[in-house]
Amino acid sequence: MNSRLESSKDESDLAYFYDLMNYGEFITKIITLFMVSTINDDKDRTRYRFEYNLIRANSIGDFSKTIDEILTGPSAQILTSTIIDFEYKELTKKASEGDWQFESQKLLLECIEIFGHEVNKINSKSALRNWFQNFSYLRNKTKGHGAPKVETCSRACVKLENSINLIINNFTLFQRNWCYLYRNLSGKYRVSTISNKSLVFDYLKKEDIHNLENGVYVFLNKPRQLKLIYSNSELTDFWITNGNLKKDKFEALSYISDERIYCNANMYFDPISQLPMSHTEGTNELEVIGDCFTNLPKATDFYVNRQNLEDELEKVLLSDDRFPIITLLGKGGIGKTSLAINLIEKIATNNNRFEFILWFSARDIDLLIDGPKQVQTKVLNINDIANDYCELMYPHEKINDKLDRFSKDLTKNSNGKTLYVFDNFETLTNPIEVFEWINTYIRNPNKILITSRLSRNFKADYPIEVQGMSEEECRELISITSNKLNISDILSNSFIEELINESSGHPYIIKILLGEVAKNRKIGSIKRIVTEQERILDALFKRTFNNLSPSAKRVFLTLCSWNSMIPKIAIEAVLWRPENEKIEVQRAIEELKQSSFIDVINDDTSDEIISLPLAAAIYGKGELEVYPEKIKIYADRKLLMEFGTTSQSNLSSGLMHHIEKKFKSISSRIKTIEEFENELGTLEYIASKFPKTYKYIIEIFEEYKEYEKVKYYIREYLKNNLLESEKNDLWKKLASVCNYSDDWEGESHALIELVQLPYVSFEIISETANKINHHIFNNIDAKLDFYKNEILNKIIEVMIKRITNEGNATDYSRLGWILLNNNERDRAEKIVEKGLEIDDENDYCLKLLSKINS
Repeated sequence: MNSRLESSKDESDLAYFYDLMNYGEFITKIITLFMVSTINDDKDRTRYRFEYNLIRANSIGDFSKTIDEILTGPSAQILTSTIIDFEYKELTKKASEGDWQFESQKLLLECIEIFGHEVNKINSKSALRNWFQNFSYLRNKTKGHGAPKVETCSRACVKLENSINLIINNFTLFQRNWCYLYRNLSGKYRVSTISNKSLVFDYLKKEDIHNLENGVYVFLNKPRQLKLIYSNSELTDFWITNGNLKKDKFEALSYISDERIYCNANMYFDPISQLPMSHTEGTNELEVIGDCFTNLPKATDFYVNRQNLEDELEKVLLSDDRFPIITLLGKGGIGKTSLAINLIEKIATNNNRFEFILWFSARDIDLLIDGPKQVQTKVLNINDIANDYCELMYPHEKINDKLDRFSKDLTKNSNGKTLYVFDNFETLTNPIEVFEWINTYIRNPNKILITSRLSRNFKADYPIEVQGMSEEECRELISITSNKLNISDILSNSFIEELINESSGHPYIIKILLGEVAKNRKIGSIKRIVTEQERILDALFKRTFNNLSPSAKRVFLTLCSWNSMIPKIAIEAVLWRPENEKIEVQRAIEELKQSSFIDVINDDTSDEIISLPLAAAIYGKGELEVYPEKIKIYADRKLLMEFGTTSQSNLSSGLMHHIEKKFKSISSRIKTIEEFENELGTLEYIASKFPKTYKYIIEIFEEYKEYEKVKYYIREYLKNNLLESEKNDLWKKLASVCNYSDDWEGESHALIELVQLPYVSFEIISETANKINHHIFNNIDAKLDFYKNEILNKIIEVMIKRITNEGNATDYSRLGWILLNNNERDRAEKIVEKGLEIDDENDYCLKLLSKINS
């Protein structure tokens, strides 16, 4: 951004002033999104509420108001303690003359006075948070809704620059460790340093147990993601939310390059008002069942006994001296909660094993027969649980340290033997931390029962896996549900048989499918019905999918790309490739199996076959559509189809098996880039037969930051007969790598090739023109590129063909600058006039016209 300021300073004082205003917006948004990221998770979803509003923001004033609300509203109580003595104090402290916060505000107010606008004099003491409100006022009076004179802007520039720099040079936020995190398939992270010191993130390069989204992070007590700032591993640019929500997309703007991207807003459509409580939340007061005090939620109106599971769970719960922590594990909607409620009610009624049974619910979605409904989560963390516990057990006692009281009662409860039940454990903010806490303090005869979809990072004393219902249980469930829905006469024996098989005994899927029959009053294709239930599939699978390791996601989506059972050895052979680190396919398959995404037939034999339940397969196809490496997966599918599905003899033929074994061997041996380069002769030969091998060669060189080799192998890849979409991605990647390695000649060549592809979007063409213009502007005194005219002629030719039907006023301004840079002043003037016919107030066109006429 400073580089952009230096360029505009050389251009004119007016351009410099406007870029300083952009700079002020830039830091206002960064500070806003940082403050939002410091809000801890809470039941009211406070952080989500701010993010929800910011993607709908209409002006920079909405950001300054957000800073104010965070600092002065209820959200100030749930900020991470790490910033209280630093950023929070710096923003709220009543600063006086001589303090940098005071001087920054004073300079800003002097700027406003220069433009002749009324402004309240700064008090003898004033908090820095007022700066953002005043900046918003200045922005609206000048850049937003004013027409400031050049002389006035010139006088204001120095004061505005000094005001902004006081914040940048002193505000703790800008001295913290920042980076961009990208998770490799190994589960470890590529850490791209933004600040000068980011050693605090280095543990993520070595450990694969963390589950952080790709994105921009600042390190506080832990990595905190700034969700509405976007970048990439090469740090080629930074885009910040700019509001402008339309349908399911919102705009993100780069203040550095002026480039805009449009981001998916689907995760910000849930209402921000308070949600209803879950019907399985548990009561707020203890009630008596048998000889036991409990807040157990009411059992469902009908329940199908699952005798084997109930017998096993009852046996371990009633044990006095073994298995203090028991888990019920299984996919969403499989019946974990209903099993727990009904069995525990039976134990409370008929057995005196426990004096107290306490239920803690972290549920955020109720799976109802008419679809999933979002609900308010009652407990999210250790403190919520301890507060709930003390309110139930000691409602009239004032307890200073509730966490300490609960911890002691876990070990030895003077009130009596207690069963603690944690439902939907995976939705807690940090389930691993909570598990370690309860595991530290729990002692027999007290017990803990956990229901969860996930168990990858914690291990109970006695895990019980809840799978699909048996055929007998399924038929009982179908009978009860169909009678309740009055559809018994519609169901045929063949439909019931198909329903049991295709649902894999999943009780919630069975209920939903029967509900659809009741709606339509006829039976239909089960696969079609399941496909249409997108919200239900998301509720059942999305959370578990998001918590899978990258390698497990990759294996699962590869399996979903083909409607067939697949030999385990085939998926291993196809996916063992020399990437940044090889995919641990065995571990990924085991993870998918534990998460109930796949079934393994002939388990523990050399002839294992992987099968996907219908609902999981359909959900996976939806995720595959938006998966960044979709093209790679479809290419892998072709290789899988060569192996067949069930016959081990088919695996012995076909070159690809040997190719993948070779890659497995290489990836297990190499430790340095030099060792890898020793293998290149063989790998280049394989790549000449199977071009997608180049992708993995490129990734390894990229990991070792060998950017000249990366560029070389991208170009080798592009020599092959590829799909247009693949060429599009590769030329974009080549341009990005060239940009990162300061290779303008390579970048310009890649961009020109990209815009000449038949189906490239006009937005990409326009952004390419913008980048070329920026390069020429920023290198005006440098020696002209030898092929400058050829580059400009190419982009002119492409834009002229499409701009009439697809271009807006800004696009015309970019074409005009290209023509002007190509010494075609008359054509540039005509083009900019056409742009002004579309939008006579377009700043870019007006600025260009002024330049042409000067």
